[in-house]
Amino acid sequence: MRSIITIIMLIFLISPPSLLNSEINKKEIDRPDIINEEIDSGINVENAHPYLKGDELTIIYPKCSNPAIVEKGSTFTVIIENGGGLNCRASVEISTAYEPVVDEYRLNIISCDVENELTYLEVYVPENVNEELYNLTVTTANGFATEPRAVCIVDKIDGNFSFVHLTDFHIGDPRGMKVNIKETIGWKAARKCIEEINLIHPDFVIITGDLVFGQLYPFEYSFEYKKLYEILQEFDVPTYLCPGNHDLYIQAGQDGAKFWQRYFDSLYYSFDYGLAHFIMANSYDWPKKSRIGFSYIVFNWGGYVGDEQLNWIENDLKNCNAKLKCMALHHNPLWETKNDSLLENEYYNRKELLKLIYKYGVDAVFAGHVHYDNVTIENETLFITTTTSSSGLERDAYWGYRLIEVRNWSIYSYNYKEPKYSIPSYKLNYTFVNDYKIRIENDLDMNLSILVEFVVPVGSYEAKNGEIVEIRSNGEEMQIYVRAKVESNTEKEIYLL
Repeated sequence: MRSIITIIMLIFLISPPSLLNSEINKKEIDRPDIINEEIDSGINVENAHPYLKGDELTIIYPKCSNPAIVEKGSTFTVIIENGGGLNCRASVEISTAYEPVVDEYRLNIISCDVENELTYLEVYVPENVNEELYNLTVTTANGFATEPRAVCIVDKIDGNFSFVHLTDFHIGDPRGMKVNIKETIGWKAARKCIEEINLIHPDFVIITGDLVFGQLYPFEYSFEYKKLYEILQEFDVPTYLCPGNHDLYIQAGQDGAKFWQRYFDSLYYSFDYGLAHFIMANSYDWPKKSRIGFSYIVFNWGGYVGDEQLNWIENDLKNCNAKLKCMALHHNPLWETKNDSLLENEYYNRKELLKLIYKYGVDAVFAGHVHYDNVTIENETLFITTTTSSSGLERDAYWGYRLIEVRNWSIYSYNYKEPKYSIPSYKLNYTFVNDYKIRIENDLDMNLSILVEFVVPVGSYEAKNGEIVEIRSNGEEMQIYVRAKVESNTEKEIYLL
């Protein structure tokens, strides 16, 4: 009987997302379906864009997977592809991402440069723009494109900030059933992490690979990438992604790398947060033939950093003058992954990558892959591996995520509990008692600063047990943001008066 139930649950888990219809807690994703699907070959990724796209226009940067975090009163560069010089006749707009109270702003274009098929638009963010996460829309004579959650506007970037390390998201992975069947179906465990991270509300999130599964049934990337993209829109904070082995297999004629590039663009890149520099590397950079698999059987699932990427990493570090240098990738370069290959292939360029990390003084390296927590300090570099958010577990692991605190451009804290542990999920919960009151339950052994939002009729309000930090209004409704401190192992009600 137990085996029959397990089979039924597995069928539900791996079914196309349209059959599951799991409820999204906060946001309904308003986006067109993937176009030009071809059942015989999986999906025509060359013609399918996951969000709004004009016939002749694609946003290269910023993306929801590599957003721009911008101070008010400053500029950033938008890169668009195709259309040549005509793209200088453009308009650039931002609108709040999936929020009930919508703010829209048109940004002034300061300069425009065209190089081959790319157009670079420098745009200015006025001082009166509210702090929020925004969709970006670019319109030219050649078409338009919208990239969701691509721009985050903040008052100030300084050396005191926080970010979350999340990894091994594994949308479509049945192995989480060994931990909790109910929370695996409908990707509830992954979504629960997002819900809790939104409450903690760090400055950004880095996700180090294995966002999908790609190792079970034919053409699953068609469903998993689409569902992953939708789930990622539930984040209220900027997210930076790099791929893992499960994201890039070649299965049943589908190349995961093409799906990644179509949905998220670059397989590796870097970004700056003020004087902090982050390299988002691809540690599953194997040649195509080495990424081939047949359902559960894959030949290589260990690390590989190609020569071209290694050279790019060295040039990136060589030109970096940041006060804090971090690298994020899926496979920890401290560990040989020869056992993660049926052919006993070693982690290619692992030792060379370590030499660069030490030579250029990388402060911290963040990784996943193994589904358990580990912290190692080697040659003054901090190597952090974080547990999975929703898949099968190894050793003494549990589902969770890791909060990193930075003070004066130096990593200040990274463990929930010593000597290595990340924050366990399902220990931070909230309930709206009514439109004006929310109950927070913090069952963690740590104090937290959390951010909650109320949507109420226009009026005059003050917060009890918290501080109002921002108010946005559309004339009929107000979206009120309240910051509150919740002590460990306590319950607190935050409400508006």
